[in-house]
Amino acid sequence: MESLNNFKSIKVSTLSGYILKYFGPMSHLKLQKLLYYCQAYHLAHFEEPLFEEDFEAWVHGPVCRSVYNTLKGKSILYSDVTYSEYDFDSEINLKDVISSSQLEVVDEVLETLSKWTGLELESATHKETPWIEARLGYSQGDICNVNISKASMLNFYRAEMNG
Repeated sequence: MESLNNFKSIKVSTLSGYILKYFGPMSHLKLQKLLYYCQAYHLAHFEEPLFEEDFEAWVHGPVCRSVYNTLKGKSILYSDVTYSEYDFDSEINLKDVISSSQLEVVDEVLETLSKWTGLELESATHKETPWIEARLGYSQGDICNVNISKASMLNFYRAEMNG
């Protein structure tokens, strides 16, 4: 395992651009969930976040507000977002800004979960502890902007990895 000194934090917009360039087009919903799972499994592997932005426990699953704010008015939840339509740090090559170990985790998550639909990813997050804990006290359809704890993500997805 690489020393933590080799690990770098990136902007969520950089990862968004990478996902759309190599795995898109996709719905805004699906993009949000893929970002969430990249962060979750990065935390589980390295005990460090891939990016600093938090996810909120929204009705349709985890949402990174900065990505939502970039896309609102341009894309509705289920309409496709394409790489060419939105400039998510497109000049930055992810391979140049994170370590090979980090990229391996990101690519493994994306290669596995990009085959899922946005609704399948949403359904999966609704069964997982980090989203459930953040929404405690909220009804199913209630607006909730509570942050999903990175510690909860780390613990839950590390346990998932270790079976």
